[in-house]
Amino acid sequence: MTRELRIGSPGRQWPFSRGLVAESLLNAGASAEMASAVARRVEAELRSGRRSNVSTAQLKAAVVEASRSMGGDDLAEVVEQQTAAFEDILVVAKKGALPFSRGVLSRSLEDTGLPPREAYALASRIDIRLRQQGVRSLSVTDIDDLTERTLQEVYGETLQRTYRFLRENRGRLGVLGSSGDAPTPFSKGILTQSLLAAGVPPDSARKVARITQRQLRGAEDRVIERRAIRDKVERLLEVEVGPEVAERYRLLQVIRHPPRPLVILLGGVSGTGKSYLAAEIAYRLGIARVVSTDSIREVMRSMVSPALLPTLHASTFTAWQALVDPNEEQPEHPSTEALLAGFREQVQQVSVGLDAVVRRSIEEGMSVVLEGVHLVPGYLSARHGAIVIPMLVTLPDADEHRRHFEARDKQTTQSRPLHRYMRYFDEIRVMQRDLELLARRLKVPMLDSFSIDESADQAVDVVMRRLLAELSPAERLSLLGQERAGDVGNGDPGHEEPLAGDEGG
Repeated sequence: MTRELRIGSPGRQWPFSRGLVAESLLNAGASAEMASAVARRVEAELRSGRRSNVSTAQLKAAVVEASRSMGGDDLAEVVEQQTAAFEDILVVAKKGALPFSRGVLSRSLEDTGLPPREAYALASRIDIRLRQQGVRSLSVTDIDDLTERTLQEVYGETLQRTYRFLRENRGRLGVLGSSGDAPTPFSKGILTQSLLAAGVPPDSARKVARITQRQLRGAEDRVIERRAIRDKVERLLEVEVGPEVAERYRLLQVIRHPPRPLVILLGGVSGTGKSYLAAEIAYRLGIARVVSTDSIREVMRSMVSPALLPTLHASTFTAWQALVDPNEEQPEHPSTEALLAGFREQVQQVSVGLDAVVRRSIEEGMSVVLEGVHLVPGYLSARHGAIVIPMLVTLPDADEHRRHFEARDKQTTQSRPLHRYMRYFDEIRVMQRDLELLARRLKVPMLDSFSIDESADQAVDVVMRRLLAELSPAERLSLLGQERAGDVGNGDPGHEEPLAGDEGG
């Protein structure tokens, strides 16, 4: 009866394997025939010595000697310097050291989205690299860094970033978009905010977010595609609230992650509530950047003297004064032509700065909401690489417009004096009528509700329609899926408003 040959120390032993010996020779560059021959010779020598227990050091010495005898000094030197397949590579962590395991690493790689076979192949590649370098121990950070580099070499940056997210957020769920960026942590709070923005009642929004989080945590995958989460939430919404709200949520998610940056232009004269409305629209659409044309004008004023551009240093409703001939007596109130001439000259000047902001947002791939009186329909045209959506905020009722100024005067502790706006209230109303005429001619949507919530609802609907109309067939398929790509945005083209600037101006 042949006695079993065991390798290791008394506390940890395993049966002798010619395969592990041959693998060590292959890692050292030996041919398959040489590796198999050396493994058979080593086994024969160990058994001939009638030994049943051999340490890994003794086995390593036997392999090196057989390699020298059968393959020469060069092969033996490489085998000796490397970490053999039957020797442990220790991974040192805070709680101690454990042997490196291809199986454990491959399961971590599967979390990035790799199929099991490819994950194990990559783990084996890392194992071979460590052994060829003669590594006997390394830290968890070292193995993670090596895994990242290998992922990038084989698969590119997307999987490398995904693995980095997993190592830096152990135990947390990651959400993977379609842009190839690193995953972002799943947030129940952000999901609740998205549901509220889509019109889901607060109790239902919190319930759906809570159920979604519980279901995701029960799944095996640690990184989930955003579309999969969206589909899960839509199914829950159909049950909890109804199909109409589920459809609105789906479209809102498309807006929150558009294929190209959104540039929303929110124009309107003073006192129409543009600033509050812009903040509400940005919140609902998940846009972090809101820029006021007044702030751009202030920057430009600091760089250009009043003597050079006097209209820039006036209010929009008093810019006409800079155009009056110094030899003529200045009237208390301007004619309509003079008022609009001064206003449009300042708009033209500020549009230079606005154009720079739009270009920068496109370069950075960031959506932005621009708000202010200088966003006159026709002055900022469509831009390649962005979806530009102009809108005009109006207050048809003059009495309501006055109440807006009075409320703002109290809220800003008179930092924007009411009497000044009331003195030129008629001029401001004339400017609004002119803007309305331009908006109708260029088919720019007008938001004319007294309520910010209602105006925000109108604005989100405008953005939804425009975005769906702007999507290319490939973008529709990517964002909406095969079964829905042809169901939206195919209505009567007469109901779609063209971009500002498409018809002149």
